[in-house]
Amino acid sequence: MLETHHKLTIIGIVLLILTFLINNYHQEVHPNDEINYAYVTGIGMLIAFSISFVMFTKDRLKS
Repeated sequence: MLETHHKLTIIGIVLLILTFLINNYHQEVHPNDEINYAYVTGIGMLIAFSISFVMFTKDRLKS
């Protein structure tokens, strides 16, 4: 079974791919729109990676 920080890393990777795809779509199809929804997935990706990093570091410092 995967540890929580592994799951968060996988979620972060999925969000990274989604962020890239959404941003690419936005630039090609709607270049003049002000709202780019890739920011939403990008912020989620940063949160997932940050929490994963803190959990991983915390586990390593204990041992």
